[in-house]
Amino acid sequence: MRSDSPVQSVDVLVCGAGMAGLCAAAAAAEAGARPVVVEKGAAAGGSMRMSGGTVWTAPTMAVMEAWVPGGDRARQRQLVEGIGPGLDWLASLGVSLGAPIVNDRQVGREVEVGALTERLLHETEEGGGRFLFEAALGSIEPGSSGTWTAEVHGADGRRWLMPARSIVLATGGFQGNSDLLARHVGPNAGTMLLRSNPRSAGDGLLAALGAGARTSASLSTFYGHTMPAAPADVPPDRWVSVTQYATQDAILVNERGERFFDESRSMADETAAFEIVRQPGGRAWMVMDRRIHDEEALPGRSPSRVRENFANAVSAGAPAVTAGSLEDLAGGLAGRGVSRGGFLATIEEFNRAMAGGKGAALPIPRRRSPFGLVEPPFRALGVRAGITFTLGGIDVDAGLRVLDRDGLPLPGLYAAGADAGGTYNGGYMGGLVLGLVQGHIAGRSAAAHAGVRGAVVA
Repeated sequence: MRSDSPVQSVDVLVCGAGMAGLCAAAAAAEAGARPVVVEKGAAAGGSMRMSGGTVWTAPTMAVMEAWVPGGDRARQRQLVEGIGPGLDWLASLGVSLGAPIVNDRQVGREVEVGALTERLLHETEEGGGRFLFEAALGSIEPGSSGTWTAEVHGADGRRWLMPARSIVLATGGFQGNSDLLARHVGPNAGTMLLRSNPRSAGDGLLAALGAGARTSASLSTFYGHTMPAAPADVPPDRWVSVTQYATQDAILVNERGERFFDESRSMADETAAFEIVRQPGGRAWMVMDRRIHDEEALPGRSPSRVRENFANAVSAGAPAVTAGSLEDLAGGLAGRGVSRGGFLATIEEFNRAMAGGKGAALPIPRRRSPFGLVEPPFRALGVRAGITFTLGGIDVDAGLRVLDRDGLPLPGLYAAGADAGGTYNGGYMGGLVLGLVQGHIAGRSAAAHAGVRGAVVA
């Protein structure tokens, strides 16, 4: 049963009740452990509750490597090979799966996140697990023979010491911690929209570091989206309607009027956010011609929505310029602080390269989506970064075991999902799949470490 009371000793302590934590808890319970889950919020689900509910990743490693230039290839392979069995596991628990997603870039299924959350809660409790809500992880300390003691903070100010044979850290990353973001993402981190649950504030990362763990690569990168710039102020239930998913087909410039990365590197807008936040003021302008705005069926154009989301962003108050000529567009942008000369020089060079099929030879290459600014009216929208979860965090091995500063596993300590940093670097191939595959591995492995009879390392 669910409990608001602390417990004395547990087989597996799971910290966080988002996708990774719930999958870890259900997997540990299935393996015969009696997990206890501590969750900072008043209910389970974490940022999963705010997602679209698509569990997907790359269909092959070749596709993974094409869209994610860096990261841990062994853990990426786990996602590619593990998504099918992971979805089958969810189905075996009674989770209803939507129609298959199968194309040359993605494989997966849709899920209803509320029902998924409740199903994983039920499976954990049926297996003898317990949930402590409004209970935040403080610190962890190793004991003898690979055991651990966690300090847990209750909402009423009480602090409990909870001995555990093993621990799974699944607190969701550190996107809710402004100090950590400023340190790792940069001085413009405060300009970003937090497009996730605010409770993921690095609790798992800080606890692991205090216990001797080391950090992963990718600390400066994150998964996010391209959101309307201030003064637009959009409530969470309208975020999807104003997200500019089509940045890979458009042109992004900074206040100097310069492009700053290959926009077509994204399948949608997943890499744009961590590039935008590095620009002066943490903002940029997304520029397009009539063909892109009107979603014309151009060869190589993405299926991302443009017209409606652009209009929604403008209605919400985002700065925007529409003009019948490039000269007038440059003048309108100049009135918003963008270098007129810099912008015109950038677009002239870009259009010439697109017309000649030489996008890859540009100083900032454009390898896909060869769409210049050709047909009026031309439009520009002020945008900023939205952050969903951090890609860097605790360094782990392929078994999701947390590594110490010498690169050796800390016995009995695991991390999964956004807490397990470095799976992706410079790209993204699914978020919920991290929680599903890594949570399942970490939960079963934690149960095996705890000495649960019948449990095996995943």
